[in-house]
Amino acid sequence: MRQLSYIFFVAALAFAPASAAPAQYLSAAPDIPLAEGLQELPEGTLVFDKPQGRILQMTAAQAAGASAQTARQFYRASLPNLGWEMRKSKPQDSNILTFTRKGETLQLTFSADLVIFDLTPQSPYFED
Repeated sequence: MRQLSYIFFVAALAFAPASAAPAQYLSAAPDIPLAEGLQELPEGTLVFDKPQGRILQMTAAQAAGASAQTARQFYRASLPNLGWEMRKSKPQDSNILTFTRKGETLQLTFSADLVIFDLTPQSPYFED
């Protein structure tokens, strides 16, 4: 009977659904997650370290079938949990999300097949 229980246990493990893949983050900004369906483009990364703060531009391509709307929803939901505060965007800028955190501004620009991440030191002249 004990062997039968063991066999069922092993079979259950073998057919159990795989756990969710671990979250991925941008290579040049390991504190910014990469939404599912996006693939970072290494050739689209620029990094500058300045005394005033880091300046980064990263680009990610959307996989076939991935939608910009789903990626926008992901960032609206996940970035505030990481300490980023969402700024109000202008109606004509529906494809741009802007967040601030600890003296930095993160702007995400969504196009049909790309997401561009711009991270800059927060300007003291930032207007709402």
